[in-house]
Amino acid sequence: METYQTLELKQLDEVMTVSLNRPPLNLFNQKMIEELIDLFHSLGKDRRIRFIILTAKGNNFSGGVDLKEINGLINRQDFNPADARYQQLMGHELMRSLENLEQITVAALKGAVIGAGMAVAMACDFRIMVEDGYFSVPEAMVGVYFTWGCTPRLVRMVGASKAMEIIMTCDAIPATEAYRVGLANKIVPQDRLIEATHSFIAKIASHSPTAVRITKKIVLGASMQGFGNTFICEPELMQGLTTTGETGEGIKAFLEKRRPQYKK
Repeated sequence: METYQTLELKQLDEVMTVSLNRPPLNLFNQKMIEELIDLFHSLGKDRRIRFIILTAKGNNFSGGVDLKEINGLINRQDFNPADARYQQLMGHELMRSLENLEQITVAALKGAVIGAGMAVAMACDFRIMVEDGYFSVPEAMVGVYFTWGCTPRLVRMVGASKAMEIIMTCDAIPATEAYRVGLANKIVPQDRLIEATHSFIAKIASHSPTAVRITKKIVLGASMQGFGNTFICEPELMQGLTTTGETGEGIKAFLEKRRPQYKK
C-alpha cells in the first residue's frame, strides 16, 4: 500500500483504519483530497479488506477545508472562476469514490467534525461519535453553500427543514442531538471510540458477507435519487458564486477574525 503525506494507514486482518493526519484540525487541502481519492480507488480493488474505519490523528476529526489555501487561490492575480468549478468536481469525486466502495465504511468521530469533515463522515455507511464531539456546517458564514453534493445528502438524512436549519444557522450539533436526528449511529465515551468501532464492525462481520454487501447497495440505490442532477449543476453554481465576491469576503473575514461585510 502506498505511503501518503496526509493519511496514516493501519491494517488489522480485514479492517483498514485510515487516519486523517494533518493535526490539530486535519484540514482538507488539495493534497489530502487527492490522496483520499487515490486511496479509495485503490481500496476498491482490494478484496482482502472488508471494513474501513475513517478516523483522525489528534483531538479533532476535521475542522473542514483549509481556508488559507482557498483564500490564496481566490486572491491570485490569475484566478479564474472556473477553478472553483474544478475544485467542486474534485470534491464530487472524493464523495463518489468513498460512497462507491464495496467495503463497509465506519467514521469514528471525535472533537470537531466541521464542513468537509462532516461531508466525508456523512458519505460513510455508519458514524460512531464521542460524547463531546459535534458537527457543524459553517459554510454560509464564509460565503459558500454546503457543497460536494452534501445538501441533498443531509436532506436525505434529517429531512428538509432540519437540513435548512443546520446549514443556515451554522449552529453546532452536539453528539446527543446528532444521534437524535440520525446523523450519528452511536455515541460512546472518548476513551472507547476505537474499541466500540471494532466491536460494531465485529457484529456485522459475523453475518453473511454477500448479504451485507448487497444490503449496502440496495440501501444506497434506494436513497440516491436526485443526486445526479445536483452533481451536474453544482460545479456551475460554485463557479457563479465566486464571481459575487461573497466567498472571497467571507473567507477573508474568517481568517481576519471579523464579521463579513456582505452587500445586500
